[in-house]
Amino acid sequence: GTSDPYVKFKLGGKEVFRSKTVHKNLNPVWEEKAYILIDNLREPLYIKVFDYDFGLQDDFIGSAFLDLTLLELNRQTDVTLSLKDPHYPDHDLGSIFLSVLLAPGDQREATQSLRLSDLHRKSQLWRGIVSITLIEGRELKAMDANGLSDPYVKFRLGHQKYKSKIVPKTLNPQWREQFDFHLYEERGGIIDITVWDKDVGKKDDFIG
Repeated sequence: GTSDPYVKFKLGGKEVFRSKTVHKNLNPVWEEKAYILIDNLREPLYIKVFDYDFGLQDDFIGSAFLDLTLLELNRQTDVTLSLKDPHYPDHDLGSIFLSVLLAPGDQREATQSLRLSDLHRKSQLWRGIVSITLIEGRELKAMDANGLSDPYVKFRLGHQKYKSKIVPKTLNPQWREQFDFHLYEERGGIIDITVWDKDVGKKDDFIG
């Protein structure tokens, strides 16, 4: 068996970040950064992991709490949290690994400006999530000599980019993948979607 895991972070009952979905993987690597404003260190960070199910309610995998009062100021801390189900506290549901830096507000801005370009400087101020489910393509243009294509899809919203899996030798590909985009303040909301044909050893062909 396998899962399509993603992670939600909640603070004070409010969702403050949601990761991308890693498909068909029991050992997912996200490598995502989130800048979260903390008003009260006594309020723990609630972390919930879900399995994405296309067309169905997502399955709960496990949850954990991060006690922010245990973090040392201005020090990068690696944290491993065991995932639990409150209804079955004795069950081992795996673990999640985080690297956390707790910094004062003004220093957080300075650190952020070093890591991000001016264009992306306000990227932590997102106001919503758009989830796109890529289902299938129909009657795509044949780009290869065999009368078929090896299609994949690229999505872009600002600096956020995603690329689907490649479906070989078909004009009617089935993807069934989910991609999550964060909507930020002072940004446009147009998602650029392009379809490409994968070619080995040369530049990929633009389909549309």
